[in-house]
Amino acid sequence: MSKSSKMTWVKESGFIFAMIGSAVGFANILAFSAQCYRNGGGAFLIPFLTANFVIGIPMLLLEGIIGNKYGLPIASAYEKVLPKTWKTFGWIAAISCLTIGAFYSVLTSWSVAYTYFSIQNLIPTDTAYFFKNTFLQDSGSLEVFNDISMPILASTIFVSIFTWLVVAKNISEGVEKICSWFLPLLFIIILVFAILVVFLPGAFDGFYYYLKPDFSQLKNFHLWRDIFGHVFFSFSLGIGIVVGYSRHTSKKTNLKKAMIMVALGDMTISIISGFAIFGCVGFMSYKTGVPFNEIVKSDSTFEMGFIIFPQILQNFYPFLQPIIGSIFFFCVFIAGITGVFSIVESIAGNIEVEFNMTRKMAVTLSIIVMFFMSLFFCFGNATHIIGALAPMVMGYVFLLGGIIQILVFMYYDKNIKNDLIWQNNSSKNIYYYCLKYVSLLFLVISLTGSLFEEINQPFNSNHYVRWTWFLLVLVISLLFSQKDNKRLMN
Repeated sequence: MSKSSKMTWVKESGFIFAMIGSAVGFANILAFSAQCYRNGGGAFLIPFLTANFVIGIPMLLLEGIIGNKYGLPIASAYEKVLPKTWKTFGWIAAISCLTIGAFYSVLTSWSVAYTYFSIQNLIPTDTAYFFKNTFLQDSGSLEVFNDISMPILASTIFVSIFTWLVVAKNISEGVEKICSWFLPLLFIIILVFAILVVFLPGAFDGFYYYLKPDFSQLKNFHLWRDIFGHVFFSFSLGIGIVVGYSRHTSKKTNLKKAMIMVALGDMTISIISGFAIFGCVGFMSYKTGVPFNEIVKSDSTFEMGFIIFPQILQNFYPFLQPIIGSIFFFCVFIAGITGVFSIVESIAGNIEVEFNMTRKMAVTLSIIVMFFMSLFFCFGNATHIIGALAPMVMGYVFLLGGIIQILVFMYYDKNIKNDLIWQNNSSKNIYYYCLKYVSLLFLVISLTGSLFEEINQPFNSNHYVRWTWFLLVLVISLLFSQKDNKRLMN
């Protein structure tokens, strides 16, 4: 028998907060507003809400049902339905999580370092130079490592230790307690911040630019594709993270209500964060006389958070700068660390069940391996390595995982496809049809289109890095999939 024992969330709200923490990331806090601004303003919210309803909630429900019904991580769940070779897809998802966790813990460490810099008022006027050259020690190339950034390394060690202290505990004593504090705190801070921003001169100009509707953008097919993709990736769908949390739910958990709450929470934090940030950008434009469209030139998460916002801080009274800066970057830290929790939970869950380990041992092993992998992202070429890996690790693998999940669990597995959650009275509900047909079609088109674009590009070092990574992960996953799962056999 497995050394793992069934653990459940003490409260349904704890599960919901943890799930929102998994969904809310840097993009929600830092880049959503810029995406909205550049893609139709208020009109952007139409495809955004549509994508949440058509693909976000249905996929959340699917992964939630898989975890709840089988009580297993994604690799083991495949073996409940099909021969063990199919666990290959589960292990690809788990190793992808490991890779994402390696650089995501480093990105989270940036917020730790910038919280300290803000408190100590160490960020100079030239925020772009400081971020790129002093902090990242950017080498300018994928092939050139440069020296390791000691502030990033120290902050990454802190993130790893903090994650272990939380996730190594029972799910209810660790992740649930921390997320039940952090997520309401994040919402309150962002809401209060947004309210206070209203009183800044120029803030309403920022709100206007943020939500000024441009309905002509709705004719752009690529916009709809990108927004559907944004929602899919925001919820970390297709790689077993939702399954990892949902396997700890009880049979009494109202999954439909919980997943709708997760989607609403994610959307609410994104939209309110946009008001707070764009109000501050409007204030900066008012104070400096720089036109608004010359301040927000990119929807890059890095630029918005670590270059533009420190510039905004310089327009506040000196005594307010460390207070506002530290609070802002602490919010970014919460968004990052709660995502790291869910990533580690997913990785460790697969190791725990498949290799018959205790939870603490599986979590410890996951974080140790993840930390040593994260060292690669502490050198001067970190952002270039992330850029090379991202299309594969946070693109193709997500899409492939979503396709396989729908095919296996909605077309082949009678337990999942006939679950009562898909029914309204005696007929299937809209989520069932959206998932089985619309979502699957979107994922197939997106993956096919992305791969077509990939093969039509000149092969370079970026392609070499991501396809080497994929082949290595595929081989490891095939080997792991051949291991017998004693828990399932018993």
